[in-house]
Amino acid sequence: MIVSTGRQCQEPTSRKALSKRELYDFLTELQTSPGDYVTLYVKPSSFPDYINKLALQPGHSSYASEIKAAANSKVIIEEAAKYNTGAVVFWQIDGNKYTILPPFAISANKTVIGKLDTSLLHETLEQKYAIGVALVTWGSYAVGIFHGDDLIESKVGTGYIHKKHRKGGMSEKRFARRTEEQKRDFLRKVSNRIEEKFINHALDCIFFGGNRLIYKQLLKECKYLELEAGKTSGRILNVRYADRETLDYSLKQITTSIVFSFSDAAR
Repeated sequence: MIVSTGRQCQEPTSRKALSKRELYDFLTELQTSPGDYVTLYVKPSSFPDYINKLALQPGHSSYASEIKAAANSKVIIEEAAKYNTGAVVFWQIDGNKYTILPPFAISANKTVIGKLDTSLLHETLEQKYAIGVALVTWGSYAVGIFHGDDLIESKVGTGYIHKKHRKGGMSEKRFARRTEEQKRDFLRKVSNRIEEKFINHALDCIFFGGNRLIYKQLLKECKYLELEAGKTSGRILNVRYADRETLDYSLKQITTSIVFSFSDAAR
C-alpha cells in the first residue's frame, strides 16, 4: 500500500497516457536531448520509499529534493497505487523532468547519474507477458489470453438478464428477485469460462474490464480470481461492450504508460 509521507509535494504540470509505440517514440526523442540526468528505477514494493530515502553526492542534492517532492504529489501517489508497477524518473536540473508509470512492473531499484538510461524501461516493455483479460458487462463477456502482442485464446458469450421492470405484469419484488437470480447465473457462467481459459496458463498478470461493481460480485463467484488476486491489476479497463473487438483493443489500454511532466519539462 502506498502512503504519502507528508513531505512537501510538487504537482505535475501535465499528464499524458502514451501507447507502447508512443512511449518508444518519446524515449527516442528524449535520448537526443543534451545534458545529464538522474535516472531512477523503482520497483512496486519500493515506491515511494526508495525515492524518499534518495541521497545524492554533493552537487546533485537539489535533484533529490525535487524528485522527492514530485514523487509525493497526490496524483502520482494515487495513480501509482492503481498501476502498482513502480516508477521511472528521468530528471534534469534545468530541462526535462518526468515521472513515468509503466504498464508492467519494474524489476529492480536502480539509480544512474549522467547519460539518460532507458535500458530497464525498454527491457520491461519488450518482455512477452502472459496476460489474462476478462471483460464483463451485464449480459455479455469476453475472456482472452495474450502472449506478447498475440491473442492466443478467447471466448465470447452472452447471458440473458431482464431489462428494467416496467409497471404491470410480474410484481416488482418478484421481478427484482428474478433479475438477481439471472445476474448470479450469468456471473457463474463467466466464472467458469475464466477458469477454463486461465487455469492452464502461467499468467503474469490479469486485467478486468467493465463495471467495478460487477467485478466485486464476480470475485465472490470466481475462486480462480480470488486465488490469483495478487496478479490482478488495480486498473479497471474502461469498456462499454464486452465483445471480440473490445477484447482485441484491450491490449492497447493494458500497455499504456502514464507520463507526468514537471515545471520546466520541454514537452
